[in-house]
Amino acid sequence: MNRMTMPRRQRGVALVIGLIFLVLVSLIATVGMRQSVTQERMAGGLRNESLARSGAETANRAGERTIYDWYLVSNGTVLAGNLAGNDGVFRKDAAVARAFREASPADFFTTGATPLSPSQVDYGATTQYTARLAEQPVFLTEDLGRVRPQGAGAAMEGGATGTENYEGTGGGSPAGNSDLRMYRITARATGGLETVVRTVETTYTARSKG
Repeated sequence: MNRMTMPRRQRGVALVIGLIFLVLVSLIATVGMRQSVTQERMAGGLRNESLARSGAETANRAGERTIYDWYLVSNGTVLAGNLAGNDGVFRKDAAVARAFREASPADFFTTGATPLSPSQVDYGATTQYTARLAEQPVFLTEDLGRVRPQGAGAAMEGGATGTENYEGTGGGSPAGNSDLRMYRITARATGGLETVVRTVETTYTARSKG
């Protein structure tokens, strides 16, 4: 008489182990997705920060070029600042200039500033061969005064070699210094988003009277 073999009772161990592995794989996949999203956001933030700083640097160079262009066509007229910012240059104690410098770093404050000409490069357009910025970069220029010769007795001595009113010889090309002045240029730009703003401030010494 053959004995019938009774099936063993299944205890579900394989099912439990399978569920554990499934949970572990799900956790690993979730963590990986979150890290990918975080890294993508970090890369986007760094890109926007780089765009904003590059835009501000570009605006700064545009401010310097404005001063240089004035010298080329000045015909003896000094590029001096005033409270109203005529000729695009403010006095250093002008309220507009102070407000622009002291504006919140997170605020794209543009009052009194000069925007870059969109006719040259429109940084807010999508058809240009460059990354798009949320706003056109701007700059504001302040006149800090004459760079006086050494020993002239005033602040801002810059090592100039001529006397205070030295304008060269014979009305031709100056042999010394022709109204050497120092300017402060504050530039501000956004990245691809308006919430990312960078400000760059430099000083620029130039002859402003041809």
